[in-house]
Amino acid sequence: MTIEPMSAASQPPTQESNRSMQHSDTPRSGDSPASITAANAGAQDHERPVPSSDERADRPDRSDVLQHARQLAHVGEMTAALTTLRALISREPKHVRARQLLAELLAHKGDVENAILEVSRALELAPDDVPNLCLRAALCTSRAKYDQAETDLKRAAKLAGFNPDVQVQLGVLFCKRARWREAIEPLRAAIASDPKHAAAHYHLGDAYNSVDDLPAALSAYETAAQLEPRNERPLMRIGVVLDRLGRPAEAAAAYRRARAAQGR
Repeated sequence: MTIEPMSAASQPPTQESNRSMQHSDTPRSGDSPASITAANAGAQDHERPVPSSDERADRPDRSDVLQHARQLAHVGEMTAALTTLRALISREPKHVRARQLLAELLAHKGDVENAILEVSRALELAPDDVPNLCLRAALCTSRAKYDQAETDLKRAAKLAGFNPDVQVQLGVLFCKRARWREAIEPLRAAIASDPKHAAAHYHLGDAYNSVDDLPAALSAYETAAQLEPRNERPLMRIGVVLDRLGRPAEAAAAYRRARAAQGR
């Protein structure tokens, strides 16, 4: 990556960071009620037996299965986690969140191409699912499939409005494509929505630095450093800009602060 994300904030939005987006998109828990009538051979209808409470208790809730898969992955049982998710998907092929988590775990395992295939299947089921659009964009970006990533992020931005994480991801993609001036707008939009979004300030500094607006770049990097004082990267960038501005003593001080932050 030419310009690496400063923090997890520039990654695709997590389910927690996008709660407000997912309420309407996330499939509801529980199965749809099955029909309880059937015709018998004598053309008379009979009710199907209603499962007992014990039988219903034996069927794990889908959210419990997802949580179990996450816990397995967290403790390093990746094969078991993948098996659990694939079993759920085999029972419920339209389970969007199961496919999303499977894609995330495949990517974590390094199987990015299959992760892209899986999240694409989820998007076939729910084309307007913002977290999955952002996830596929991130995966495609990692494979230099920039056109697909841009298409997905522009759609996500349209659906999510000025969600700062989506805007930052779009801005970072423009930076990776050396489309610096185009990066400025979504990054500024992210900051307007969330003035304390450190990654937005950091990448905005990169964009301004690359179009030679050095005062604006310095201001953006300084804000990022204030928001994340233990992150050495904006401090290093401050030094670079100060050098470009012909202020070597201040640049040297910024580099010392960056080294100190790196050693913490």
